Amino acid sequence: MEKENVAQEANLILLENEKLMKKSFRMIISFFSLFITCAVLFIVLQQNKFFIFNLNRTFNNVPSPFVAEMFSLIFIIIIIIGFFLYVVFAYQFIQRKNLSESEQIVSLDKFEKLYSAVDIFSIVPIFLLIVMVINGFFFSFAQVEGVSMQPTFCDNDAVIIKYVEEYQHDDIVILEQNDLYLIKRLVAVPGDKLVVNASGVYVNDILIEDNMGNFYIAYQELIIPDGYYFVLGDNRDNSEDSRMFGLKAKENMLGKVIYKISTNTCPIEW
Repeated sequence: MEKENVAQEANLILLENEKLMKKSFRMIISFFSLFITCAVLFIVLQQNKFFIFNLNRTFNNVPSPFVAEMFSLIFIIIIIIGFFLYVVFAYQFIQRKNLSESEQIVSLDKFEKLYSAVDIFSIVPIFLLIVMVINGFFFSFAQVEGVSMQPTFCDNDAVIIKYVEEYQHDDIVILEQNDLYLIKRLVAVPGDKLVVNASGVYVNDILIEDNMGNFYIAYQELIIPDGYYFVLGDNRDNSEDSRMFGLKAKENMLGKVIYKISTNTCPIEW
């Protein structure tokens, strides 16, 4: 009877070892498959300037909230640790495959502990893929620089932007201008009649702004063509906008501001 119990226990240990080896193989294949998928997506999304894992992205060239910068840094560290652990785990797995069953049983406890440690990081490529898809194709963070949108947005306000295909009147957008990223309001869209002269900015015969300053680009009854927009800052006395640099093409629009994270308030600076 005692021999039967010993034999049953040995069989259970062998079965446990076999199951662990199968689970380990599936986990390794799943991790590296997802990791390769993430790597391909990572390369593709380098063209998105607001992609939080963009290798050319720094706060100086693409302003973003401190929390977003810290998140990307911490997550990159976690990815490196997770990848290193899985390489070690895969190596140990291959080594164990070459051992006899009795030798595998001897090292079973040690391998189980390694499996448990690595299993914690199995969520990393899944989470990474979700973050990359959301951030690369739908939403991102940005940070306001300057006072041109006061009092709507203050300097250093953190905002969430959404990548959209179509823009409408009064949308607040992030746009690229001479390697700078500006936040402005759309006041005229394709199909609108635009007049800009010494008396002000008129959109569809409605006076939008009468403060033109010393320099502006004049338009006489221009019908804004498809793919172009006229933008202004809410702080009209302190804003470089379409009065100075003209219409902006759609490809210069990087996203629509949909949410202000900060709770700052600010008076207009004259």
